[in-house]
Amino acid sequence: MNEIKQHHSDWPSYQLVLFRFFVIYFILSTAIWSWLASFAWFSFLGTFSSWFSEGYTNLFNDYIYEVKDELVPTRGSGDTSMGWATLYAQLFIAFIGSIIWSVLDRKRKSYVLGSLAIRNVVRYYIIFFAFIYGIIKIFGLQMPSPSNSYYATDLGHFSAMRFSWNFVGYSKTYEFFSGLSEMLVGILLLYRRTVVMGALLGIGVFSYVFLLNMTFDIPVKIFSFQLLVACVYISLNNLKRIAHFFMLNKPVDADTSWDIPMIKPWLKYARLGLKAIFIGCFALYPLYNYYNAFQSRSNISTPPPFESGYYSVSNFVLNGDTIPANINSNVHWQDLAIDNGSRGSIGLVDSTFRVRYGRSYFFNYSVDSASNQLTIKRFRNDTLAIFQGSYMLLSDQGLRLYGIYKGQDSLQVDLLWDDRDYQLARKEFNWLLESVP
Repeated sequence: MNEIKQHHSDWPSYQLVLFRFFVIYFILSTAIWSWLASFAWFSFLGTFSSWFSEGYTNLFNDYIYEVKDELVPTRGSGDTSMGWATLYAQLFIAFIGSIIWSVLDRKRKSYVLGSLAIRNVVRYYIIFFAFIYGIIKIFGLQMPSPSNSYYATDLGHFSAMRFSWNFVGYSKTYEFFSGLSEMLVGILLLYRRTVVMGALLGIGVFSYVFLLNMTFDIPVKIFSFQLLVACVYISLNNLKRIAHFFMLNKPVDADTSWDIPMIKPWLKYARLGLKAIFIGCFALYPLYNYYNAFQSRSNISTPPPFESGYYSVSNFVLNGDTIPANINSNVHWQDLAIDNGSRGSIGLVDSTFRVRYGRSYFFNYSVDSASNQLTIKRFRNDTLAIFQGSYMLLSDQGLRLYGIYKGQDSLQVDLLWDDRDYQLARKEFNWLLESVP
């Protein structure tokens, strides 16, 4: 697209059609009406957005192109069949809609204010997510450091995504600067004078994110691609100026394409007020929330009798029968890893737990130290416990659990503290390395 002073001239036909296509696509994909849904007063907008999106997606899937007979919602993964069907539906609606719009509005020569409006929608869409994902990375909350359970997992059991998550989370400095770069994209896009720099930086940042998602099978491929497309769209508005400055070594004029004609003075103050509200709601407020979450996570401790670390199983008695180690990995506990926050994993594969990466995870255990009672649950809000019983100290390094297992079996497990030393857990850094580690 050309600069604003050139927009008053007639646009070529292809530019008119592409503009209409992207207006429809971005309105559907950004769902601007749902931006306030995280606030209690506007929660209904989230419900409406979900209803509207699922409605046109299901119609597309039923009558135009069937991605899957029964679409799986995008919970946790953004690349489910529902996610892909929604993308296809948005592209289809934008394609058909742009044709109909072009026929009905065929005498139109340009969209000066329309172009400015949709670019601002896309611009603040990028800012919103650049702040959210940048802030969460700055506090190291998106990719946590590898847990004790992860260190106890054979490398080959990890999925590509979890492998990449551990890679980023291993270095808080690396994750911090990843988040800082995303935050910088949002800050630069906030101001009209630095929009071009922000969009170009966004192309670099989100190209890396998209490539990471594609090559490590991270289920945010669609969304990261949409952020990349949004940055490219913003940059295309200054394509000629970018080419002159970076490639042709030609002088360029100041960018006036973001200037908003303010006929009345109050409109200027209204614009500044809205921007201040946006910064407060979608930058400062998340910053405050994630800081509190960071503080809470930093203060998480492991309640006794366990200590954060590893325990080997010296004796395993199920229903009165002593089961030798390695006889059945689906029955005998191989080891126990305790993570911070009343959670951990066991070295076996048992669907009673949450099986991940060749280990069985539980996400809550509670202790009554007065009566030496211990309860292990798969998730905190589960009504049924996987293990409910008592514990006793065998020695300074030993612990015995005995009670009811899976609601029906009697279980006694003797645990010994296992002082494992994983080199990766040391998080070493050496300026001088005489050989490859």
